[in-house]
Amino acid sequence: MEERNIIKWSEHSEYTELTIPSGEIWMSESEMVDLFGVFIPKLRNAIKAIYKEELIKPYEAEKTIKKRDNLYVTVYNMEVVLLLAFRLNSYQARAVRRELIERISRDHKPFEVILTAINGTTS
Repeated sequence: MEERNIIKWSEHSEYTELTIPSGEIWMSESEMVDLFGVFIPKLRNAIKAIYKEELIKPYEAEKTIKKRDNLYVTVYNMEVVLLLAFRLNSYQARAVRRELIERISRDHKPFEVILTAINGTTS
């Protein structure tokens, strides 16, 4: 059985927060259904649309893992989770988007780009 990191909602006494662990993220359909608050058919249709639009290839985005004796599950990488967060329209998907954008903005380090223009002449 393989250990995986997943994004999930953690419920505390007064509030619910999104837990995004560090490391590689691989999530099953049922875990993404819980994360985004949608039904399986809607999730599967969104994944099919992502593949059809060639935003990511299935061989890059999914793998099959063994959970228990004779039970195998397909899991999807973080890129699929991100794409689904922006494709699905549920309260939870919007909350995931907001949290991801906030974390990217907070962790983003400013950088400078210096452009040099050279004035050349031809004779």
